[in-house]
Amino acid sequence: MFAIIFLLIYLGLHVLLCMDTYYWIKAFRNPFKRIVVKIVFFVIFAFLTSLILVNFFLPGGPLKMILSRGMNYYQGFIINLMMVLVIVHFAALILKLFKIIPKKGYFWLNRKKCIAGICCIAISLGFSVYGFINANIIRTTPYNVTIDKKGEDMKIVLIADLHMGYSIGVRNIRDMAEKINRLDADLVCIAGDIFDNDYDSIDDPEGIKEAFLSIKSRYGVYACWGNHDVEEKLIGGFPAGFGGIKKHDPRMQELLEQSGIILLEDEAITVDNKFTLIGRLDKEQPGNDHDSRLDISEIQFNTNLPVICMDHEPAELDEKADAGVDLDLGGHTHNGQFFPLNLGIGLMWENPAGHIKVDGENDHVMHSVVTEGLGVYGPFMRTFTKAEIVEINVTFAR
Repeated sequence: MFAIIFLLIYLGLHVLLCMDTYYWIKAFRNPFKRIVVKIVFFVIFAFLTSLILVNFFLPGGPLKMILSRGMNYYQGFIINLMMVLVIVHFAALILKLFKIIPKKGYFWLNRKKCIAGICCIAISLGFSVYGFINANIIRTTPYNVTIDKKGEDMKIVLIADLHMGYSIGVRNIRDMAEKINRLDADLVCIAGDIFDNDYDSIDDPEGIKEAFLSIKSRYGVYACWGNHDVEEKLIGGFPAGFGGIKKHDPRMQELLEQSGIILLEDEAITVDNKFTLIGRLDKEQPGNDHDSRLDISEIQFNTNLPVICMDHEPAELDEKADAGVDLDLGGHTHNGQFFPLNLGIGLMWENPAGHIKVDGENDHVMHSVVTEGLGVYGPFMRTFTKAEIVEINVTFAR
């Protein structure tokens, strides 16, 4: 259903873009007096618009890799261009209503139309370049958390939403590993969406294994699954949503095991008799045969020790707080990833990014820390958000 809605929006926006481009080109000299030129223009635009479907049906291989990466950059530019065009058209409408410009002025006057079009493209390109560069810069965000239990102070590094695939490759993972090692972590947690649905889209599995194996921490590297860690075809970088139950590709699990990463699937373990660590299956895409996960109350764990939970989606916070979880680590939201989605992400999640406290039963307080993520979904672009590694300095009150 989501794929159909996405395609309809995508096609509708491209129709509007096509018409804007058509009238903009006409403002220069109007080459469209010749019917052949007009046909060629619309055929080229139809071809570019259809590339998203061509890419969807392409089998895996070098051509799909190149086209998918190209589409991820192209979509970022198109999103920015459409956003600018909507603002410009709306501004022109307001100016006409208040008779600041004549009704047949602005876009109807060729010179002004040409200048407006050039400015729209320039602004969109500039905004896109900023988004592309910003998505490649990994920043470190520190938080201080105090847990009301007895324990040893520790430093946890949280990462999530790596989305290894057509956009994020071995270069990004090596950069991430180097930055993690500078923090001298006691524990490294990967809170889901390690992959981007398609194992074959990974550029260098062996290089990625080496990068993960280079990560140093006192207690090890642990992970849980996310909603993109299942096999599923993507359309424009987003899950197509077709078919039945989605499952994890065995090669994904094998890569994690060979990378020295301990995967927790709806289970709890005690680490070095110091703390309890829980790893949840994803709420949206559990990836198992019955397509569901356990309730937090069904997972047995020792609440006398500090309890840390990895759960990809920052959901069911009250339930986890009531169950005795002290620190919940999540991702998934990307904090909206790009403008204007980042403006409304707080309406969808209690904690879209950052650190909050959640009150549970018997005066228990749980800390929720959500990372903006390291990778991207869909367009390779981050505007007004950041790719981040989260450093959590945990102290104990007793």
